[in-house]
Amino acid sequence: MKYEKVVIKPKERRIKSMLRERGLDGAIVSSPENFHYVTGFAGHQHTVSRQPGFALAVMSSDDKTATQLTTMDYEELTFEKRVREQKERLGEEASEFVVRPYDTWVGVKTWDEITGAAKTVDKQSMESSFDMLKKMVRDMDLAHKKLGVELAYLNVPYFRQLQETFPEAEFVDISSMFVLARSVKAEDEIQMFRTLCRIADEGFYQVSRMVRPGVREREMADCFRQSVIATGFCVPSSWSMFSTGPSGARLTLPEDGTIESTHVVKYDAGVNAEFDFYTTDTSRAWVMKDAAPELFRLKDRLYEGQRRMIAAARPGLPVCELFRTAYEYVKEQYPCYRRGHCGHSISLGPATAEEPYINASAERLLEPGMVLAMEVPCYIRGVNGFNIEDMVLITEDGSEVLTPKTPHYL
Repeated sequence: MKYEKVVIKPKERRIKSMLRERGLDGAIVSSPENFHYVTGFAGHQHTVSRQPGFALAVMSSDDKTATQLTTMDYEELTFEKRVREQKERLGEEASEFVVRPYDTWVGVKTWDEITGAAKTVDKQSMESSFDMLKKMVRDMDLAHKKLGVELAYLNVPYFRQLQETFPEAEFVDISSMFVLARSVKAEDEIQMFRTLCRIADEGFYQVSRMVRPGVREREMADCFRQSVIATGFCVPSSWSMFSTGPSGARLTLPEDGTIESTHVVKYDAGVNAEFDFYTTDTSRAWVMKDAAPELFRLKDRLYEGQRRMIAAARPGLPVCELFRTAYEYVKEQYPCYRRGHCGHSISLGPATAEEPYINASAERLLEPGMVLAMEVPCYIRGVNGFNIEDMVLITEDGSEVLTPKTPHYL
């Protein structure tokens, strides 16, 4: 099966609009995932290391002011290529980005310098990422303004350095603002999720075909990984869990468990779009033929609770109603049932779960474009684990399951 790469557009204008709504003059975008959200592409070392400063964006809330990006000199040409490609692809819809590199240990030279045709003039002092940040903030006249920053990402020493460098600025945490923006997907993001979910669903389907007594947890995990990697489009999420019997009731990666005819086989897994960050989260639980009758009844109740939740989903419905639909249905038959939430929003990794959570206190209304992982789990210590979970898109008049291929019953 072939998959076409989805090209993500920059969401810079959406973020600028949200900054203006909050009375902010600009923002320093520091995390790899939100840098990608704003620009439509990611920094390599920034993504790999997750250290503040390897790449960052300084943006004004004014639509007419170009956002400035910095990355290491070694990556400058890559950033310029990405910006140029966006302009060619999007035309007048493209955002305006200015790339300003800082010096690194890489020591990039020109061909003339290498051959001796040009004299090498080394700088007396290297210009760091933070040096460039200071220049960008001051050049954009933001040093004494109200600036958004990602306190959920920045470490304490880096934030203190910001405060000391710009004592006249007022810093406001915009971490939750990004989560809010990311909770309603644009068309390109919806297409990304459709593709990722198809890949994940195909991998899970291949696993379902091999589930039988004698198969090991690691064999199931390998089957899924091979199916996903073969697409050349994305990679399995590193946290993906495939378990059987007692190991399904604890948080663990695949180990040496072997399926028995009395077990429940459970997986909870996903895929990642690598440097595009988008991720998925899906689960199944299959009861083997010789399992205790009560396990079959429990599975049916959990599954029906999840189906009722999906059927109820539509724009305008408070998120908490989804929770009540599933939770109260399960609890009616199993009074001991306890669960803090029955799903969550999902967008860019590394986290799989983010607000809104499907819980009893979430009053936010569902909107078209939301992608939710709807789940109804139950774990029995020392016996087994259940999780019934699908990726669901909220549409204009209801919902659409994005992971329909893998059966809930074998």
